[in-house]
Amino acid sequence: MKKIFSLIVALILTSLSVACDQAESTESTESADFTASSEAVSSASTAENDNFLERATGRIKTESYKNGGKMGDTDGPAFAVYSKVGYNGASVELDLSNAEINTVLPDNRYINAYSFLGIDVYQGAYWQNCADAGLCWSGTKGGWHLFYNIYETLNENTASWYESRKILPKNAKYRLTLKLTEDNYAVLTVEGITNGFKDSIKIEIKGAKKDGSNTAFLFNSALDYPPDTKLDSSGKPSEDFAMITLANSDKGLYFRNLHSENGKLFKNGEEVKWTEALTAATSIWPDKAISGFDYSPTEVYLFDGSEFLINFDMNRN
Repeated sequence: MKKIFSLIVALILTSLSVACDQAESTESTESADFTASSEAVSSASTAENDNFLERATGRIKTESYKNGGKMGDTDGPAFAVYSKVGYNGASVELDLSNAEINTVLPDNRYINAYSFLGIDVYQGAYWQNCADAGLCWSGTKGGWHLFYNIYETLNENTASWYESRKILPKNAKYRLTLKLTEDNYAVLTVEGITNGFKDSIKIEIKGAKKDGSNTAFLFNSALDYPPDTKLDSSGKPSEDFAMITLANSDKGLYFRNLHSENGKLFKNGEEVKWTEALTAATSIWPDKAISGFDYSPTEVYLFDGSEFLINFDMNRN
């Protein structure tokens, strides 16, 4: 069973559902086939986007793509790439300079946006623990900043939720790194590639081994709903996230043009390119198996397995 949980920060009512599975065998995932299961990029679509999309090998979106592997982030539009087991770190470059975002509803309620790395910890073939750590955008004023969310900490008195007070300067490119530095501990770092900004935090992850022998990593971007936006089309509280997404559609919400590239995995003190061959699953939510969607709130352009252009647009027009 997947166990997805949300932690609410009292001051800003931030919520995030951790994208990890609690009891899934590491043997049950297979390498993702980006080209076979994705929609070909047409000349018409590339003409409407930046020139670099001409390099794209495919496109996946809600209306035409069915997930072939696991997807733990199922409580809002999301895109996730899961690595195979055996790595002790991951990094990705996020270009925020062309990213477009509006998470505020017309009545001043808001949803949240995330782009992060994560760790899944296994004991033998079974899931044991996880942590998500990266960038969060929340509140009516927004502003990207570091966060983490841990399923199980090493020490009982350690907070499982954290948000930094340092706001990333806008219109810049950043490198996000999450790496195990010792058993049970990892360090999350964001560095400005173009502006020199830096922020970091140490994270307790019970059961994780420094050498990465029992850990797998993920890259995830998503939109998420605080409690006061979790309503169905009639305005009643709901936990049906398809209904919640449809009820919040056509209200101006989007997180578009997030360009992620140079994905890396770390093993034996070396960096390796995060290619398709090292990927266990590539998934979106909602995919075509989720009923009720007559448009695609999630659309992702695929490149070489370590580069993506991610679009969440909850508007039909």
